[in-house]
Amino acid sequence: MAHHKSNKAVEGNPDTGHGGGLPRRPDEEELDERTEADRELVGLAPGDSGSEVDPAEQHADEEAEVDRQVAHGDIATDAGLPRSERDPFPPTGYED
Repeated sequence: MAHHKSNKAVEGNPDTGHGGGLPRRPDEEELDERTEADRELVGLAPGDSGSEVDPAEQHADEEAEVDRQVAHGDIATDAGLPRSERDPFPPTGYED
């Protein structure tokens, strides 16, 4: 979601013809308000950064889920097969 300054805020002084340009730093208060609105939109609690999960732990959990799906037969694997013997197309959920 892009927020733009009004033309008056950027145009500057019409008598001199010099534009004000964009500010060197964003308005911190407006930025905080927009951040809170975005957090509410995605369902995060106020002040919740959503990054409490350790990336290594998250990777291990995802890897374990993939291994579980492979063992259950939900994901086919061509591990160990030469490329010429592999299916040329990725698997699909559509049946013939």
